[in-house]
Amino acid sequence: MNQSQDGTFMESESIPRLLRRFAAPALVGMFANALYNIVDRIFVGQVVGPLGIAAIAISFPCMLFFISVSFLIGVGGASRVSILMGERKQRRAEQTLGNSLFLSLAGGLLIMVIARFFFARILILSGASETLFPEAAAYLSVIIYGIVFGIVGFSMSYQIRACGSPLYASCTQVIGALSNIFLDAAFVIGLDMGVRGAAIATVISQFIAMCWVLAYFKLPKAALKLRFNFVIKPDLGTIVRIFAVGTPACLVNLNFVLVHGMITNASSTYGGDLAVSATGIFMSMDSLLFMPAVALSEACQPIVGYNYGAGRIDRVIATIKTGLIVTTIFYAISFIALMRYAEYMVMLFNSTDSELIRIASRAIRFANIGIPVMSVTLLTTALLQGLGRGREGMILAVIRFGVFLWIPLLILPRYFGLLGTWLSFPVSDICGSIASGIFMFFTILKLKRGDDINGSDLGKR
Repeated sequence: MNQSQDGTFMESESIPRLLRRFAAPALVGMFANALYNIVDRIFVGQVVGPLGIAAIAISFPCMLFFISVSFLIGVGGASRVSILMGERKQRRAEQTLGNSLFLSLAGGLLIMVIARFFFARILILSGASETLFPEAAAYLSVIIYGIVFGIVGFSMSYQIRACGSPLYASCTQVIGALSNIFLDAAFVIGLDMGVRGAAIATVISQFIAMCWVLAYFKLPKAALKLRFNFVIKPDLGTIVRIFAVGTPACLVNLNFVLVHGMITNASSTYGGDLAVSATGIFMSMDSLLFMPAVALSEACQPIVGYNYGAGRIDRVIATIKTGLIVTTIFYAISFIALMRYAEYMVMLFNSTDSELIRIASRAIRFANIGIPVMSVTLLTTALLQGLGRGREGMILAVIRFGVFLWIPLLILPRYFGLLGTWLSFPVSDICGSIASGIFMFFTILKLKRGDDINGSDLGKR
């Protein structure tokens, strides 16, 4: 078995080269993944109009819930796989892999059944007006049938990245996104099916991506194999470890379910359906422009996990320091682009409604005032996930999103209206970065001292 198969390159290659190796494919994959919803909104916005964009935005909290489950399994499983591979424990790594697939299938099926009965109530809670509800229901009633495909494909691509094949993992999202673009054109424009056509395109694309992911583990180059006995025989201890590490990432995204619902409600209350459309555009651009920084932080996680498992604490710290510098540069570039070109970004979604362009560009500018400091939060999350420190990650997630975002969202709109909704984001970004910096400082201090992390003596090798 060569280095690319057993993963030992992660403790021998230079840190910048490793980050490029993992971040570039991750960026491609994340860009493609973001296109799932962005393409839907572009096609629907240009063909159906602002009402179509608002309908998808109203449906998005429910979709974020599906993604949260994917993060729970994907991040938790990948962190364990990285550490176990670093410790040369092949069988236990494959057990984690098999259990991750079991959880993805079981969780996806359960959520699909529940969502089928409650999606209408979810839309109402998200702020769907009488005007928006029919279009939103037409979209979401189709999307729920692709939940299993989406969760399996998304979560298992994390395991592929942990196996040392980030390029293949990224191709998962590329294949899904390209499929979505062509199918959107066919269903939304060719067959004139509106938002329902966009939903059908997304479900089919997710199925194609899932097939691509599962095919990886049959390839000769795969560092780990999917063992059927590990898939059908879940191990409680393995599942607990997956949940322990993946819960913070899940909580962060579950928080977005609530936050997005709060935002759409506030937007509807203080700005009407057009403000909800602006929210959909803002959230789309938010995910698109920050992807280089997010991809780099995600690239740090398997490198941190492997080198921690191998006892290379010096490389763990070097990875975080390098990542912190580069993500800060990316965020600065994104900030300048947002401030200068917000109107042009909005016009990708709708170029005819001048009032929508005005509201959405204003939202983009005010909501992103605090992004230059976001690199600290991202790298702290990557560090804690890579080390398998689920409890600290959970505490940080609760502080940042449960305190620093919910409270401003509850208070500021009452005094500043729609503007208060957007200003809640920089408050959360700045306060969250301060809290994250404290977590990062003490975690690195413990690593340097060789203190016991996760009940092992790795740091003292």
